Amino acid sequence: MPMLGGINTALFFKGLGGFIVMPVFILLLRWAFPTKKNPEDRARQRALKKSLRDLKRK
Repeated sequence: MPMLGGINTALFFKGLGGFIVMPVFILLLRWAFPTKKNPEDRARQRALKKSLRDLKRK
């Protein structure tokens, strides 16, 4: 059925639904695949960088 003007409400709601679903999808993926950053490992890397900076200053 051709549209003679106005707005296609079904298409509008599909597009709006995409904006609503995407943040939920992003949160679900972040929960399912957490980052692999280990706090102890990060502290060791920071200490290594600090010691390298100290060596470069000498």
